[in-house]
Amino acid sequence: MMHFKIKLSTLLLLLLTLTCNAQIFDRALKHNREKTQKEFLKFITELGSKISDSTLTAEQQYALFNPIVEYAEREHPTITNLRNKYFQKTPPPPVALDQVIFAGDPHDDLSKMLENPQFTTVTLLQCYRPLEIGRLIGGLVQPAIYQKFNTGTDESKIAYTFGNQVFAKKLKDGVWQIWFTNRLYMLKFTLNLQTMVIHNMKYTRPNQPEYLRLQLPFGIHKPANELEMLYQEMDKIRWNTYTVTLIQQSSPKEWQDNVDQQLSAFYLKNQSRFIKVQNEILKNTEKGADLEQNWEEIRLSTDENVQLIETLKKNMLQPDEAAQQLFSFSNGIIPFNQDIEEIGKNAMSGFLHYITGKEKNNVWKIQSLGYSIAFEYKWDLEKGQFSEIKIFKRKS
Repeated sequence: MMHFKIKLSTLLLLLLTLTCNAQIFDRALKHNREKTQKEFLKFITELGSKISDSTLTAEQQYALFNPIVEYAEREHPTITNLRNKYFQKTPPPPVALDQVIFAGDPHDDLSKMLENPQFTTVTLLQCYRPLEIGRLIGGLVQPAIYQKFNTGTDESKIAYTFGNQVFAKKLKDGVWQIWFTNRLYMLKFTLNLQTMVIHNMKYTRPNQPEYLRLQLPFGIHKPANELEMLYQEMDKIRWNTYTVTLIQQSSPKEWQDNVDQQLSAFYLKNQSRFIKVQNEILKNTEKGADLEQNWEEIRLSTDENVQLIETLKKNMLQPDEAAQQLFSFSNGIIPFNQDIEEIGKNAMSGFLHYITGKEKNNVWKIQSLGYSIAFEYKWDLEKGQFSEIKIFKRKS
């Protein structure tokens, strides 16, 4: 029985923080992600306006999620096996991290929610790797940390710009302790993979001297495939771009520009590796057709079109990365920024990706379909360019 109430729209918006041998990518993981996303899209579509009905009691709100919880229970063995595989190859924390003094333990409604198996089962259902789980939980806790310690706007951008890394330690069968770290602060919590319940959450104060003095190196693990390898190498670049001098003598925009320049150089040096992975993923993506007549294209201003092109980077590896960036961009423009509940529904459903055509020289036509927003574009792998980007909204 729930002893507290949370607006369902809040639950939906929590998911916005989401934003993976000789094998090119993990086919089992890709298949399971797509299967779960289809289930979420069906679930959200069938619920419609019920999902944002604020007149429902907490028990009634949570009862709405029974179908997706039942799906999670049916798929539990498969999902848990995938998660276990990634947890077992995640590096353990450096000994020095155990010596750091934690400044906070959020005893609030968020902690109560994270101890509720129904809430965490739904919220974390599309997360498999420790880094994904850490990013989502970090995104939920981050506003409270910044508010508690009066973290400034510029200072808060350190965590985003220079990326994250995660460490994991098995405490007992099915129970893991996770350290989610960035260049500003560290978060630690315990996760039970059988129940997906989170306990014992703690975090350090942003810019805590003893934490910064560690100069935490980037922890390398052995990726199982080329996709993971490229992600890890780019994460290492982000992490190692941070220096005290850069932070003190430059603006947040210059921090990001510095990271982007290094990632661009890495991409150019390794473009053949990128194209091989991108091609393999796209070849294994489901074929699709043109959108139906109940979708209308949104016309953008000249400035918005320029910003849209800048949103998509050459070093993207999968359609879902492009879709998440386009989704983030869309949330800042009319008409998509006018309905926060609609944003939440799209965030929860995620995107299904389809190939609608292929031209010569590795030019693919891609469609990403969400609950009430969709994207279409051409992706030229040889040039590393996106073009003919279109944004659609489902008609009411």
